[in-house]
Amino acid sequence: MTESSPRLLRFADVPRWVWGDATSHRVADWGYSTTERMNFIMFSLRPGGFWRHSENFRPSYPAHEGYYVVQGEFTLHNPQTGEVLVVRAGEALHFRENTWHYGYNFGTEETLVIEALAPVPPGVSSEELERLAEPISEIRNGRYELMSNWPWNAAEAMAAQTLLPMREMDWLHIIHGATSPVRISLFVATDKLTMGRFMLLPGVEAEPEAHPGEEVLIALEGRVNLRLPDLDGWFELNPRDGFYIPPGVRHQYCNLSDRPATVVFGVAPKYYD
Repeated sequence: MTESSPRLLRFADVPRWVWGDATSHRVADWGYSTTERMNFIMFSLRPGGFWRHSENFRPSYPAHEGYYVVQGEFTLHNPQTGEVLVVRAGEALHFRENTWHYGYNFGTEETLVIEALAPVPPGVSSEELERLAEPISEIRNGRYELMSNWPWNAAEAMAAQTLLPMREMDWLHIIHGATSPVRISLFVATDKLTMGRFMLLPGVEAEPEAHPGEEVLIALEGRVNLRLPDLDGWFELNPRDGFYIPPGVRHQYCNLSDRPATVVFGVAPKYYD
């Protein structure tokens, strides 16, 4: 489905579903937007929760993926390579198409993660998407070949990584606007998917912007106002509310409250021309 109109996504109204089965284990999802350009969701893992794979659920897709950890601790595992990495609240990770990935919550609180996947293969149903990957012949639970010389071979390990953790110090930062500048911090910026986070200080009215790709966002903290100057639209988002913006639609972020507001967003396929 390709949406053509901007749409407020109240958290209470966002569709819920459960991914997986008894073999893969199950994950609770909130589906903010599913189009031909991008899937944008938030998922939850209880303490001790995890997913792997089954015959009908194979977590390896022909798309770029980005994760942002909203709460808790998240462990990601590529069972083909044995890579295992850990990211915590406020951190992110990225991997490219056809990368197998298992997820775990080894922490003591619920893990919440925002996920974007782009592009969505055309003409493929969600059920078919889950079965596209070839079965794994061997599951590797770690990169045991590195244990003879760690950490001196860390650079060699990095060169072969398929999973890339993104700490805030490693993000790509840009400044949007001149009269009311806002720092936008990108943790994924490829030709298929851009994901990032920005904070609006109290009283900030960012300058209008538009993207050649579609945008989906989730308000994490504070109260965010979103204005559509060409459509005479004005909306208020509270934490966990989302918004869908079609390609080319001008929009403006504002914070009319007395507290900072934070937003995580995804754009697919292109953030700018």
